[in-house]
Amino acid sequence: MKSRVMMVAWLVFTPWPLSATEPVRVDFVEPERYTDLSLSGSTTERIQTHILEELERYLQDLAARSLPPSHTLHVTVFDLDMAGEYEPWRVPNLTNTRFIRDVYRPRIELGYVWRDEHGRVVAEQREQVSDLNYLMLADPYYTFNDPLRYEKAMLRRWFEQRFGGGRYGTGTADSR
Repeated sequence: MKSRVMMVAWLVFTPWPLSATEPVRVDFVEPERYTDLSLSGSTTERIQTHILEELERYLQDLAARSLPPSHTLHVTVFDLDMAGEYEPWRVPNLTNTRFIRDVYRPRIELGYVWRDEHGRVVAEQREQVSDLNYLMLADPYYTFNDPLRYEKAMLRRWFEQRFGGGRYGTGTADSR
């Protein structure tokens, strides 16, 4: 019930429509409370800001390639759990190493509202995006030195399912 009330409040207080130069807006709700927002063991504000900015840019790029012109998308991220985990029981020089294993899958809880050129809602949903097979679905598009390659690949697949993979595809709006 609480999440439904938060979703309604989020929709009511969201200013619309977005400008034509802003096809996608990404908001991060209380990122200091996210499950996991660190790279190489670093939880500094600078690193966390970098991760959020990179995810925002990536979602904007996906929208620019996939949404029809004058459509808008508002994405709100409620939680982030990056792929991998730190295993503090490892030897001291590996304490800041993120171990990538199938049990440490990436997960992002988000909500979105997709609007057409007239401001009408095409689709809206709040869901948890996760990829159990993130290691088996390795994507050569992302380089091995990209620390967000698993999250980006997961978001790209999710985006294609929801909003279409091709230029101005319709996609689907169902939750899986």
